[in-house]
Amino acid sequence: MKIFVIRHGQTELNKKGIINGHIDDVLAPEGIEQAKNAAPFLPKTIKHIYSSSLARAKETAKILNETLNVPVTFHDELREVNFGILNGTPFLDEHKKRHKMLNYDWRPSGESFEEVKTRVLKFLEKIKENDGDEEALLVAHGGIIRLLHFLEFGKPLDEIENTSLHGFDLDKILK
Repeated sequence: MKIFVIRHGQTELNKKGIINGHIDDVLAPEGIEQAKNAAPFLPKTIKHIYSSSLARAKETAKILNETLNVPVTFHDELREVNFGILNGTPFLDEHKKRHKMLNYDWRPSGESFEEVKTRVLKFLEKIKENDGDEEALLVAHGGIIRLLHFLEFGKPLDEIENTSLHGFDLDKILK
Protein backbone atom coordinates (compact mmCIF):
# COMPACT_ATOMS: atom_id res chain seq x y z
CA MET A 1 0.00 0.00 0.00
CA LYS A 2 1.31 3.42 -0.95
CA ILE A 3 0.88 6.34 1.44
CA PHE A 4 1.68 9.97 0.84
CA VAL A 5 2.75 12.27 3.63
CA ILE A 6 2.84 16.04 3.46
CA ARG A 7 4.23 18.39 6.05
CA HIS A 8 1.91 21.14 7.25
CA GLY A 9 2.26 24.68 5.93
CA GLN A 10 4.54 27.22 7.56
CA THR A 11 3.68 28.75 10.94
CA GLU A 12 4.95 31.88 12.65
CA LEU A 13 7.01 29.69 15.01
CA ASN A 14 8.58 27.92 12.00
CA LYS A 15 9.55 31.32 10.58
CA LYS A 16 11.19 32.30 13.87
CA GLY A 17 13.11 29.01 14.27
CA ILE A 18 11.16 28.06 17.41
CA ILE A 19 10.43 24.43 18.36
CA ASN A 20 6.67 24.06 18.07
CA GLY A 21 6.45 20.33 18.87
CA HIS A 22 3.12 19.99 20.66
CA ILE A 23 2.36 23.73 20.69
CA ASP A 24 -0.93 24.16 18.87
CA ASP A 25 -0.02 27.04 16.54
CA VAL A 26 -1.86 27.88 13.33
CA LEU A 27 -0.66 28.51 9.81
CA ALA A 28 0.97 31.79 8.89
CA PRO A 29 -0.41 33.50 5.76
CA GLU A 30 2.50 31.96 3.82
CA GLY A 31 1.53 28.52 5.13
CA ILE A 32 -2.02 28.93 3.85
CA GLU A 33 -0.64 29.83 0.41
CA GLN A 34 1.75 26.87 0.50
CA ALA A 35 -1.14 24.48 1.16
CA LYS A 36 -3.25 26.02 -1.62
CA ASN A 37 -0.31 25.73 -4.03
CA ALA A 38 0.41 22.10 -3.06
CA ALA A 39 -3.17 20.87 -3.47
CA PRO A 40 -3.22 20.56 -7.29
CA PHE A 41 -0.12 18.32 -7.20
CA LEU A 42 -1.61 15.67 -4.90
CA PRO A 43 -2.36 12.30 -6.49
CA LYS A 44 -6.03 11.99 -7.42
CA THR A 45 -5.90 8.35 -6.25
CA ILE A 46 -5.96 9.36 -2.57
CA LYS A 47 -9.11 8.06 -0.86
CA HIS A 48 -8.67 9.36 2.71
CA ILE A 49 -6.77 12.09 4.56
CA TYR A 50 -5.43 11.27 8.02
CA SER A 51 -4.20 14.39 9.76
CA SER A 52 -2.38 15.21 12.95
CA SER A 53 -4.75 16.75 15.48
CA LEU A 54 -2.55 19.84 15.87
CA ALA A 55 -4.09 23.02 14.40
CA ARG A 56 -1.36 23.64 11.78
CA ALA A 57 -1.87 20.17 10.30
CA LYS A 58 -5.68 20.27 10.57
CA GLU A 59 -5.76 23.60 8.76
CA THR A 60 -3.45 22.25 6.04
CA ALA A 61 -5.60 19.12 5.65
CA LYS A 62 -8.78 21.16 5.25
CA ILE A 63 -7.20 23.33 2.55
CA LEU A 64 -5.86 20.29 0.68
CA ASN A 65 -9.24 18.60 0.88
CA GLU A 66 -10.88 21.43 -1.02
CA THR A 67 -9.21 19.78 -4.03
CA LEU A 68 -9.43 16.08 -3.07
CA ASN A 69 -12.89 16.04 -1.44
CA VAL A 70 -12.32 12.79 0.50
CA PRO A 71 -12.98 11.83 4.14
CA VAL A 72 -10.67 13.59 6.63
CA THR A 73 -9.99 12.40 10.17
CA PHE A 74 -7.74 13.84 12.87
CA HIS A 75 -5.43 11.77 15.05
CA ASP A 76 -3.20 12.43 18.06
CA GLU A 77 -0.87 9.62 16.92
CA LEU A 78 0.30 11.80 14.00
CA ARG A 79 1.29 14.74 16.21
CA GLU A 80 4.83 16.06 16.02
CA VAL A 81 7.44 14.77 18.43
CA ASN A 82 6.89 16.18 21.90
CA PHE A 83 10.05 18.08 22.80
CA GLY A 84 8.82 18.58 26.38
CA ILE A 85 10.30 21.63 28.08
CA LEU A 86 12.01 22.58 24.80
CA ASN A 87 8.64 23.29 23.11
CA GLY A 88 8.54 27.05 22.49
CA THR A 89 12.31 27.54 22.68
CA PRO A 90 14.80 28.26 19.86
CA PHE A 91 15.61 25.21 17.73
CA LEU A 92 19.35 25.23 18.36
CA ASP A 93 21.78 23.45 16.03
CA GLU A 94 22.51 20.86 18.74
CA HIS A 95 18.78 20.02 18.96
CA LYS A 96 18.45 19.84 15.16
CA LYS A 97 21.43 17.50 14.84
CA ARG A 98 20.15 15.10 17.50
CA HIS A 99 16.62 15.18 16.09
CA LYS A 100 17.77 14.56 12.48
CA MET A 101 19.92 11.60 13.51
CA LEU A 102 16.89 10.05 15.26
CA ASN A 103 18.79 9.47 18.48
CA TYR A 104 16.65 11.88 20.43
CA ASP A 105 15.26 11.36 23.89
CA TRP A 106 13.41 14.43 25.08
CA ARG A 107 12.23 12.71 28.28
CA PRO A 108 11.31 13.10 31.06
CA SER A 109 9.06 15.94 29.84
CA GLY A 110 8.97 14.92 26.15
CA GLU A 111 9.21 11.78 24.03
CA SER A 112 11.95 9.40 22.95
CA PHE A 113 12.46 8.11 19.41
CA GLU A 114 11.13 4.69 20.45
CA GLU A 115 7.95 6.19 21.93
CA VAL A 116 7.23 8.14 18.74
CA LYS A 117 8.00 5.08 16.61
CA THR A 118 5.62 2.91 18.67
CA ARG A 119 2.68 5.33 18.43
CA VAL A 120 3.13 5.96 14.69
CA LEU A 121 3.54 2.27 13.78
CA LYS A 122 0.45 1.32 15.77
CA PHE A 123 -1.52 3.94 13.86
CA LEU A 124 -0.14 2.83 10.46
CA GLU A 125 -1.23 -0.74 11.22
CA LYS A 126 -4.79 0.57 11.72
CA ILE A 127 -4.64 2.39 8.38
CA LYS A 128 -3.46 -0.77 6.63
CA GLU A 129 -6.24 -2.77 8.30
CA ASN A 130 -8.96 -0.21 7.49
CA ASP A 131 -7.94 0.92 4.00
CA GLY A 132 -6.46 -2.24 2.51
CA ASP A 133 -4.65 -1.11 -0.62
CA GLU A 134 -6.30 2.28 -1.09
CA GLU A 135 -3.91 5.21 -1.14
CA ALA A 136 -4.04 7.65 1.74
CA LEU A 137 -2.56 11.03 2.57
CA LEU A 138 -1.13 11.82 5.99
CA VAL A 139 -0.84 15.48 6.95
CA ALA A 140 1.84 15.51 9.57
CA HIS A 141 5.10 17.04 10.74
CA GLY A 142 8.80 16.96 9.95
CA GLY A 143 9.57 14.53 12.75
CA ILE A 144 6.97 12.04 11.52
CA ILE A 145 8.21 12.24 7.92
CA ARG A 146 11.79 11.79 9.12
CA LEU A 147 10.74 8.68 11.09
CA LEU A 148 8.89 7.14 8.12
CA HIS A 149 11.84 7.78 5.81
CA PHE A 150 14.17 6.06 8.26
CA LEU A 151 11.83 3.07 8.67
CA GLU A 152 11.56 2.51 4.92
CA PHE A 153 15.04 3.46 3.72
CA GLY A 154 17.20 2.95 6.83
CA LYS A 155 18.85 6.35 6.72
CA PRO A 156 18.07 9.81 8.09
CA LEU A 157 16.52 12.57 6.04
CA ASP A 158 17.88 16.10 6.25
CA GLU A 159 15.65 19.15 5.81
CA ILE A 160 11.92 18.76 5.27
CA GLU A 161 10.26 21.80 3.76
CA ASN A 162 6.75 22.91 4.63
CA THR A 163 4.18 21.25 2.34
CA SER A 164 6.80 18.93 0.83
CA LEU A 165 5.17 15.70 -0.36
CA HIS A 166 6.72 12.29 0.33
CA GLY A 167 5.66 8.83 -0.83
CA PHE A 168 6.17 5.65 1.21
CA ASP A 169 5.51 1.94 0.84
CA LEU A 170 3.51 1.04 3.93
CA ASP A 171 4.26 -2.66 3.52
CA LYS A 172 8.02 -1.98 3.76
CA ILE A 173 7.58 0.23 6.81
CA LEU A 174 5.43 -2.35 8.63
CA LYS A 175 7.58 -5.37 7.75
